[in-house]
Amino acid sequence: LQGLNERFSSYIDKVHYLEEQNRQLEEEIHALRRQKLSQSHLSGAYEQEISDLRSTLEQLNHEKNRILLDAERADEDIQRLRERCEEQERARQQVELSALGMKKDADGALVMKVELEKKIQALLDETNFLRDHHEEEVRELVAQLQAARVPVERGDFQKPDITSALREIRAQLDGLSSKKQNTAEAVLRIRYSVLTGAAEQNKDAIKSARDEIADYRRQLQSKNAELEALRGTKESLERQLGAIEERHNTDISSYQEMIHQLENDLRRTKWEMTHHLQEYQDLLNVKMALDAEIAAYRKLLEGEETRYKTFSGSIPNAMFSYSHSKTPKIQHNIVKNTDEAAEERDIDDDLKTLENKQHLPVGMRCSAGK
Repeated sequence: LQGLNERFSSYIDKVHYLEEQNRQLEEEIHALRRQKLSQSHLSGAYEQEISDLRSTLEQLNHEKNRILLDAERADEDIQRLRERCEEQERARQQVELSALGMKKDADGALVMKVELEKKIQALLDETNFLRDHHEEEVRELVAQLQAARVPVERGDFQKPDITSALREIRAQLDGLSSKKQNTAEAVLRIRYSVLTGAAEQNKDAIKSARDEIADYRRQLQSKNAELEALRGTKESLERQLGAIEERHNTDISSYQEMIHQLENDLRRTKWEMTHHLQEYQDLLNVKMALDAEIAAYRKLLEGEETRYKTFSGSIPNAMFSYSHSKTPKIQHNIVKNTDEAAEERDIDDDLKTLENKQHLPVGMRCSAGK
């Protein structure tokens, strides 16, 4: 009886200990459930934020595609402007070549004009020289005639013949000099008219060439101004495009970094949730094992109580009173309902079943066998 009381006391203590462990495990399970619930809310918040960030990323992708489309359109406009600038450049080069050719023609006409002016000056000099030479010859002839007239006048017998001869000579000389002068003047007039006509023609050509060159210069200046304006527009568009690409690349990099960080946080949270779920499952398995073990201990205690009641019915009253004074807990259990005696036959089978299911320790199996 003393040994049974000690074993029963140890079983009762162990039952209380296991109940305390069970209570602690239930508290831990409730704490884990609350933590899981809070983590589920946190996961929902993360998922909401991730969905918002994904929608923002999609919007940014749409904005990027739109900007790329605008950039392509701007490139097409720039290409058209570049082609137009190249066409204007070719036109300018052609105008410059035409202007250069016109300048050469104008230089040639100017050289021709200078040569014609030189020829006119030479003819004028030649005319003046011939006129001076003719006047000199006339003066010499007049001087000779005057020198020859004095001796003739001294001879009275030859006066009529010499006077008539001198008159004839003077008439011949006057006719010859006037004829030469008229011929020289006619030739000079013809040459002067030819040179004047050529100079007038060259003057008209030079004037038209100068007007055309001035027109080409005005066109060239307008084309250069338009080309500079197009270059300024192109540079402005390129700067705007570069700034937009840089800004959007920065935004995309920041959003990608944020998404990467949130994905890392989500993976870490999922890993923690998996770890906590595994701990929860382990604790739940331990709780189930402890519940099964507590049930087995309860059945074992009930069997021991039944056996003790059966055994106590056959001992003397003095021994029973002694055991009653030593083990009040057993006496309290003896006064229970006697209908529990029918469960004695099922204890061994239940213990074997629990041992097979819950893998009870060897010491417990021995106690159950006893």
